[in-house]
Amino acid sequence: MNAWGARAAYAGRAPASRIAHWASVRGGQAAAAGHRPPGARIIRGVCAAPAADPLVFGTDPTPGIVSVHADLSGRALVWRREGGQQGQVTLERARFRPWLYARDLEDVAHLGARLVEGDEAAPFSVRPLPGPAGSLRYLLTATDGRALRQAVLAGAGRRLGRRVTSLHDLSGYVSAQPTEQYLMASGRTFFKGLVFDDLHRLQLDLETTSLRPETGRIFMVAVRDNRGFQQVLEAPRPDDEAALIQALVATIQTRDPDVIENHNLMRFDLPYLLGRAEVHGLSINFSRAGGPGGLWRVADGRTSPHWACAGRELVDTLDAVRRLDLPSMGLKAVAQHLGIAPPDRVYLEGAQIAQTYQTDPERVRRYALQDVEEVAALARRVLAPSFALAQMAPRPYHRLPYAGTATGMLEPMLIRAYLQAGRALPAEPVRATSPHQGGTVRLYAEGVLRHVVKADVASMYPSIIRHDRIGPACDPLGAFLHLMDHLTDRRLHHKAAAQRGEPGEHEAIQTAMKLVVNSGYGYLGAGRLALFGDQAAADRITARGRALLEGVVQALEDRGVTLIEADTDGVFFAAPAVWTEAQERRLIAEVDALLPGGISLEFDGRSQAMLSHEIKNYALLRYDGTLTLCGAAFESSRTEGYGRAFLRQALRCLLSGDVPGVRAAYLQAIHALDTRQWTNADVASRVRLTKAPHDYAATRAARKEAAYEALHALGRTWQPGERTALYHRAGGGLTPLDVNPDGQDYDAKHYAAALVTGYASRLRKGLRPEDFRQVFGPAAQPGLFDRPLETMQPVWHVT
Repeated sequence: MNAWGARAAYAGRAPASRIAHWASVRGGQAAAAGHRPPGARIIRGVCAAPAADPLVFGTDPTPGIVSVHADLSGRALVWRREGGQQGQVTLERARFRPWLYARDLEDVAHLGARLVEGDEAAPFSVRPLPGPAGSLRYLLTATDGRALRQAVLAGAGRRLGRRVTSLHDLSGYVSAQPTEQYLMASGRTFFKGLVFDDLHRLQLDLETTSLRPETGRIFMVAVRDNRGFQQVLEAPRPDDEAALIQALVATIQTRDPDVIENHNLMRFDLPYLLGRAEVHGLSINFSRAGGPGGLWRVADGRTSPHWACAGRELVDTLDAVRRLDLPSMGLKAVAQHLGIAPPDRVYLEGAQIAQTYQTDPERVRRYALQDVEEVAALARRVLAPSFALAQMAPRPYHRLPYAGTATGMLEPMLIRAYLQAGRALPAEPVRATSPHQGGTVRLYAEGVLRHVVKADVASMYPSIIRHDRIGPACDPLGAFLHLMDHLTDRRLHHKAAAQRGEPGEHEAIQTAMKLVVNSGYGYLGAGRLALFGDQAAADRITARGRALLEGVVQALEDRGVTLIEADTDGVFFAAPAVWTEAQERRLIAEVDALLPGGISLEFDGRSQAMLSHEIKNYALLRYDGTLTLCGAAFESSRTEGYGRAFLRQALRCLLSGDVPGVRAAYLQAIHALDTRQWTNADVASRVRLTKAPHDYAATRAARKEAAYEALHALGRTWQPGERTALYHRAGGGLTPLDVNPDGQDYDAKHYAAALVTGYASRLRKGLRPEDFRQVFGPAAQPGLFDRPLETMQPVWHVT
């Protein structure tokens, strides 16, 4: 069973005319160098928008699809919004033949005469497909997918002499979930002819008395949508909770949105809502009329829960935020980082919310409504690329924010191409005999360097793939390279349109295209996880990349700059102090001219100074005063607030050459700890709990772990994957933050020591060892043999 398919599912054969169309487009051959997708054209050096390509967008142009629900019986329900934002939603009922790719027919031989070749009306049908020996050369279809699945499992059980319950346990088969199978076979995709704001989007957010439905309840739900509706549902007393839950379900049915959104919707709001509904004996039905009612967990092989319903897409903005690589993924922190937080934003700590509601309910109502307002703004920012991808990939919208861009998006498009063309899928990739040779990552200098320039090797691996025509050997249709070509050209068109400020969703579209194109190399190197994987091709790409990067590095060094860091994303170097930006750009243009066509070196910014700490971990002070931190050494989800504040202040001073300012920042932070100017929330860190309570209990006697012990001591339970905030309490050890979030009973000595070991240590490479010891020494006054701080300067050295 192929890794991206979660379970056996079903769809029918594409019309012969569509298959013939795709076959004629590619002719079964890889494109020659310089090939452009059909319909693409060049205008003033920029690739204009290519015509709608059947490989990219599917063969069926049906517009306005906002949700699809398909099941194992071969039934598909398709909801369409006709007429854009103000249009009505209609339901189309369709039938399709379930299908399954197979390597051979041994497991279905017991069907005998019931398995008919080429008869699409028969209960069971098989169609031999052209392809090499060992490939998946048989397309099995049936009127009932459940019967097909059971026939294969029964035959496999006889062959293996044991009971087989899942296609996942068998090799030589490829399938997917029902909705994806329907989309692949029909050539349909979501959202054709729509823009993001055409969708009726509703945001909801629960306020609860605790983080677990076993120990708390829902006392408020804020609801809004992008049609001007907003409402706060409340349950001041425990007896009111059941009515609140019923009112929420009724509101969703009345408002009838296409999409329901929230931040952490999947891990918190929906499980909590279901848990509290169960307590009251209530059922939760978010589905649209005409579809199966309820709310169910998606069986996609993930350990974290994801939920779905029929006729609406349930989407979690947290899934999309994970791709942004931000130091914190909480709604408030993300909204502040992206600049979408309301200016009058009400902030309340989690443990405060229910308590504040008792004394100031209006404040909590404003807080809750601002939560959903932020979610709406965040969704427009982070879900727009997934919206664009849903118009291409044969997957439902709700899966795209968390699907991998390689096996989750690129591979379904490849499978669709082969299904539509009536061609065999590849056999399982041959296991490589030697490890994959990755790209080059080199650190040339550590410490503080000034007049720093970033030269970006623009999309190196995608450019190599296209320029050298490197695709999987098991792709006779050339579908992989066709996708790389077409998506890159489309991305360049929309990127240029966005830079020109043209109206439209150009930035979201180019971001979506970039996600898929940049996954091409990773897909080839994914080994047995990728149906079209080809390690030899991936090795050729990285070998070419290493040679190109070495040439760039050598050319820069020959021109008198100081190299700092280089990898396939680009090169940091320090330019001579007297150089202007024009001279820096001219240097990069000279080196760019040495590169082969299709691969370019571009100017990507300049900074006053850079602290090079280690590979991919650095701090930049821009010429406009902006401080940029990169890497977990400087920003991570576990960074405490007090440490972040100190680090940013100290780094700004160090990069400005102000060593006395670094010392002052340290003493100020120590004083703030000693005088209790921080709260427990400011010193707490977030920890991810990976073990279930019963798993930790099994190993606790042999090895105690502080985070779990803190919860165990209070009789707490938790879920694997849950994040919890903890702080070191004076005399009490590690303690959950919600015990006393606004208090100041933290262990000041512990945090003073951590200030040096956990934060000041990040500045070590920017100072001489003896200077570092003095700057961060415990003595309040200078020693007899101490150097004056004013004479100290940041340093750097070659690695």
